[in-house]
Amino acid sequence: MDKHEIQYAIMNVEEFPTLPVIITKVIAVCENEESSAEDLAKVISFDQSITSRIIKLANSAYFGYLRKVNTLTKAVTILGFETIKSLSISASVFDTFKKIKSNYYFDRCQFWIHSIGVGVISKMIARKLNYNDIEVAFLNGLLHDIGKLFFESYYVTQYESVMKEVTVNRLFVKEAEEMVFGVMHSEVGGWLANRWKFHPELVYPIQYHHHLDKCPEEYLTLGCIVQLADRICREHHIGSGGDSLIPELDPLVYKTLNITDADIKEFRESVDKEKENIFTFMAIMD
Repeated sequence: MDKHEIQYAIMNVEEFPTLPVIITKVIAVCENEESSAEDLAKVISFDQSITSRIIKLANSAYFGYLRKVNTLTKAVTILGFETIKSLSISASVFDTFKKIKSNYYFDRCQFWIHSIGVGVISKMIARKLNYNDIEVAFLNGLLHDIGKLFFESYYVTQYESVMKEVTVNRLFVKEAEEMVFGVMHSEVGGWLANRWKFHPELVYPIQYHHHLDKCPEEYLTLGCIVQLADRICREHHIGSGGDSLIPELDPLVYKTLNITDADIKEFRESVDKEKENIFTFMAIMD
């Protein structure tokens, strides 16, 4: 199979996944400096699925708000625009693929636990590094493997071959994907993010988190955060992206993030504190 056929199909086949129109509206309101909490709540109120998840998140231990939050406007005020945008995109992607039947050889529950784990750990790393947009780091982590879900949903027989190669020959999923498709999930994920008209700060880190040397410099920090968070989640067995192997960190991670092994050790030691947040978010998504 030719990678260009897959890229063309992603960008042109109507049956392939599209996100609800409301997401475009949510992003537009969030990025408008003159928007109020009432403006954002009004847009979100048209989608009951997103609304209920926002209320649940605002009432979760993750935010520690002492009084019960029972209005959307109050939830928007507590969570903030960036968290609302992040949750809305996450929920829409989750629901888009939930409609498609899963296959026996790919454990979607473990996939989502891993994806949410990488999102939460990416956010934790970004916070510790004083990165300026921790919600973008979270979204990149959450969506970093979305290309796998696309393959599993739309190329069922071929992806079964991928997973057999992974099991029999103890390969990384990305290696088996290259063998079967001629392209790996990260690049496909970037094409999907582009189809969904996401900002480049999401497109490029998703697309190049396995090939950091190809990532545009302005988005390299995000790509490095995601690669590091993915490794940490693998080490701690937080869900599964399809294989159980531990990849080597690209030297660019150390250089770009200006970190040492001691810093990474500190990140690892913080994982247990984040596990409750991972499963809180998973419960909200499900």
